[in-house]
Order: sequence, then C-alpha cells, then structure tokens
Amino acid sequence: MPLPPSTPSLDTFRHWAKIQFATYSKCVGYIDTEDQQGKRGIGTCFHVGDGIYVTARHVIEGRRIVSVDFHDLSVAMELIQDVSRMELDRPGNVQILEGPAYHPDPTVDVACFRLDYVPADYIPFGGHFDDYLGQYDLLLHRTLVLGYPPIPFTVEPVLVASLGEINALVTLRDRNYVHFLVSTMARGGFSGGPVLVAYNELNEKSGTALLGLVTDSLVRDHGPTETGFMTVLSIEPIYECLERNHMLPALQKMSGDLDV
Repeated sequence: MPLPPSTPSLDTFRHWAKIQFATYSKCVGYIDTEDQQGKRGIGTCFHVGDGIYVTARHVIEGRRIVSVDFHDLSVAMELIQDVSRMELDRPGNVQILEGPAYHPDPTVDVACFRLDYVPADYIPFGGHFDDYLGQYDLLLHRTLVLGYPPIPFTVEPVLVASLGEINALVTLRDRNYVHFLVSTMARGGFSGGPVLVAYNELNEKSGTALLGLVTDSLVRDHGPTETGFMTVLSIEPIYECLERNHMLPALQKMSGDLDV
C-alpha cells in the first residue's frame, strides 16, 4: 500500500540531507592541533554567523592550534581571490581574528572563536532550550552529523556526513545541561561538529536547525570510542558561551522556536 503524500519517505530524508550538506558544507571546518608533546589531533568547528565558529572545548583547550581549514576547495579559492587579503604571505590561509573563548563553566564542552572567513550561510540554532524541552519531544527525529573523523590512509582531512536519529535525551552525572544520544557511530574527529535535526524534511530550509554539537563518546572502562554512544550537547550552553563572550551573531538572536 503506498504511503500518503504527506508522509516523509526514506528518499525524502535523503533528499533533505543532501540539500543540507550542499548548503552547509562550507560552514564546517577542521581544527588541526597539537599537544605539549607534539602529538597531533583533529576536531571540527562550524559557522554560526558573522565569522563566528563554535567547537568543543576539549578540541582546543590546552592545545596549540596549528591551523583551521576546510575540505571544500572553493573556500580556498574565495580566500585567494579576496583583494583585501592580497597583502598576506599566504592569502589562502584562514586566520583566527578573535579567541578562542570558552563557556564560563569549565565543565561545559563549548568554545568559540572568530575567523576571517565568513561563509554566505550559517547554521541556525533551534529553539529547544532546556526548560522547554520535554523528555521525548525530539525522540526519533532524523539527524545529519558533519565532521572530520580521521580516515586511515587518506592524504588530507575529508568532510564526512552521517545520517542518524535521536535515540534519547539523558542527564549525565558530572555535567549540566541537556545532552542527546544520536545513533551515528562516535568517532574522534567528529568532536565539535554540528548535528542538524530534521523536524520537517518536507521543508528543506525552515525545517532544519542545529540540534547541538558533538562532545564525546560514552563508553565503559576506557573502551574504544566507536563502541560508545555519540553525545550531543544541546544549544543552550552554546548560546550562553557566545553571549558571555560577546560573540553572539545578531541573526541568531532572532532564531525562531523549534516546532516539536
């Protein structure tokens, strides 16, 4: 029996995801870092407007940022062709103009900074603030995770997209704020990456918002990252981090409520 026209199919969800990837891929970059022993690491950041980017605190705190870059070659071309950058030795390099800055609560895994690359698009926040979010309001809503998990044998970081769904809203013993569990497999370089939620796949633009950012993998006894639950920190502490550090983009202040 065919589905009613109003019922989103799997193909509809894939179509939504492809539209979101095409729209927001230029908004998602990778952060190359190293610790005090020179060991390199990678994480993800994403644009929320006005050249402001958000990532997970643990991706950069206590580490030297080697570079922030994007897999999309068109980003480099935009930078190189910008006449205001011609005086730089390497005009194609992205520069950090401000930050990084952190959430005032050191247990909250959020950081932000400003880059000199400002994409035309930004990832909009949802309106699912903690006090107004029911335990099951977003359960089984579809998601798209974007990030830069390390891929063995590749010559450069590659932006990876993974579909999933929200499995649960959980309270963690050692942390404040709402966290979601999503079905995408947890991988290290996804940390700091955006998770988009499809609360209406039939509306390709207004049906999409930021669910939150990837923080870590919940595992027992120091097990492998891939065996744990991918944890997504909700938007309220992201909003607070930006506001407290005077980096909240004007367009995000007017974000509409998420219709759940």
